[in-house]
Order: sequence, then structure tokens, then C-alpha cells
Amino acid sequence: MSVIPFPRVGLQKGPAALLPPIPIFDARDSGLALHAQARLDTVRALLRSCLISMPAEAHGKVAELDAGAHAWLLASPSPYVGEIEAIAALLPMPGAFLINAAYEWGCTTLAAAAPDGRGARLLRTLDWDFDGLGRFVEVVRQRGPAGEFLNVTWPGAVGVLTALAPGRFAATINKGPAPAGAASASGAIVPDLSGLRRGLMPAMHLLRRVFEEAPDFATARDLMERIPIAAETIFTLTGLSPAETCVIERRPEAFVTQPGPVAAANDWANAPSWNNGMLCESDSPSRRLAIASHAGRAMAPFAWVEPPLRNAITRLAVEADARQGSLRVRGYEATPDRSDAMPVTADLELQV
Repeated sequence: MSVIPFPRVGLQKGPAALLPPIPIFDARDSGLALHAQARLDTVRALLRSCLISMPAEAHGKVAELDAGAHAWLLASPSPYVGEIEAIAALLPMPGAFLINAAYEWGCTTLAAAAPDGRGARLLRTLDWDFDGLGRFVEVVRQRGPAGEFLNVTWPGAVGVLTALAPGRFAATINKGPAPAGAASASGAIVPDLSGLRRGLMPAMHLLRRVFEEAPDFATARDLMERIPIAAETIFTLTGLSPAETCVIERRPEAFVTQPGPVAAANDWANAPSWNNGMLCESDSPSRRLAIASHAGRAMAPFAWVEPPLRNAITRLAVEADARQGSLRVRGYEATPDRSDAMPVTADLELQV
């Protein structure tokens, strides 16, 4: 098993140093339920933010939606339902199952050679009109049979959306296009369960399993391609060399993989025939083109996070290099006039 020593954290200078740091939580022995317990005020604040953001007519349906999500998760092959139940037991309000079953966001990612030409670099933004995701982001140290990894996540969440396994790979999830009439556009603030296939693995839970079990890029790619998942999803994966880069576009039981350098947003770029009858984000092509222009370029941290990659609902930016064992994370929230997003955390720079 690989061992991650205590990360070396980069010191911030200038205005960024005045922003609060992103916490690092060691859950290798304690588990994620204890992470939620240790950050219970944060979990409650995130749930309250979600409830406030939802339309008033949806407020009375949260308990019903949460119960439906619990039932759906119990019917899935996810091994993490017990953790969610333990987290839900800590809370005075419903919502723990809902936020661990469905997701509604836009994302933009790039898998390409690192600037030194020796490794591979993953760039990623996450967009969701849910206040608090940037302010409350954390990095959680976790491990499984294949080794340890750093999960960019939030207290109360058990899946993986963005993570780095030093010496193995880095990977992220983008929401795929939704079947017409089944789900709302990314940036929606009411999580939608209608498009989830019953009895299949949530994509977020599959990605956690990958980080726990896959010893290398090839195995990670195989698991992401082969295991049926509950909804349309786009995985971006980088390994230890420029040749180990790809985007995997997934339907529940089908996939198309495009080797890198390659960018992804929220439409089927590599399986265009799949877009027929799907709800695609209208700005996906422009976001994908914008991030692709940074492939292999040396630049200051997060210099690439400019419009259209940064917008009013951007909440997170990440840079990861598995060969170097480096991870950078920055949280964003909406500006006061909600016309753009601004940094709300100091840049977290880890070298492990």
C-alpha cells in the first residue's frame, strides 16, 4: 500500500493570504461519518444553503425527496449507504441521502500533458448555483486496498467528484446531458432523481471505489468504462505520463473513450450521436474550447480560470498532477451582484 506522508502545504502571499485556508481532514482511520460529525456545523450550513436556494414550493418536499433517495440508494450496489445513514442520524433535518444520490452541475475539465512534458495534468472547474460549496470545500485524506488518495469534497458527502491518488492517477466527474424532459439544466438547485436508473451504481460512488481499488491508470479506466452506472456521466482521467489521459463518456451501460489531450464539459463531444434527444448545456462547446487552449501550457496557478470557465456559479477550481503528487484547490462564491465568481479561500497547494 502506498503511504502519503503529511502534505507540504504551500504558503500564500498577497491578497490570497488574507482568505481563509481550505481545511485538510484525515479520515484514513476515522471514516467519513466522523468527518461529518467533526464538521457538523458545516454540514448543517450546507443543507440550509441548499434549502434556501430551492424554490419555495419545493421546501415541503425535501423529506419526501430524501426518503426517495434513501430507498434508491438501498436498491443500488453502493457499499457506502451505511456511511450516509450514520451521517443522516447526526442531522436534525432531512437531505443527507438526497445530496449523496443526485447532482446537478456544470463542469469543465482538461486531461493533457503537464508543462514539463513528463507527466499529465488535470484541470477542473465545478459550477453549481449552490452557495457554500466554495466556502466549505475541504480536502479529505482517504485510503483503500490500492492506496491513499486526496478527495476534494465537503463534510457530509461520501462519494468522490474530484480526487488525486499520488503515484496512481487523478480523476473527476462531469454531469452528462440529461434525457429531454427528465432533468433540469446544470446549475439547477433542486436535485433531480427522475433520471437515475434503479439498481445501478451512483457515479460518485463508483469513482470512490475506483480510488480505493485501482492500482493504476489502466485499471481505473477499465472500472470507469465497465461498471454500469445510474445516469449519464463524463469521467476525466489522468495517469503518470502524457499518454495516460482520457475522457470517458458514459451512458448507464455504454461508453466512448477519447484519449487525450482532451477536454470535457456537459455534452457528448466524442459520441455526438448520443446528443439526439438530450438536454445539453448551450455553453459547453465554448467552455470546452477555452480549457483546451491551456493544454501543456506553463502558467501561474489558476491563471486559466477566466470567463467562460469562470462564471457566476463557479464554486471550485482544481489542478492535479499524479506523477508529481501535486494538488491545488481554490474555492469560489458568487460576487455580490451575482454576475461573476470570486475566490473565497486561500489557494491550497499540496505536494505529497
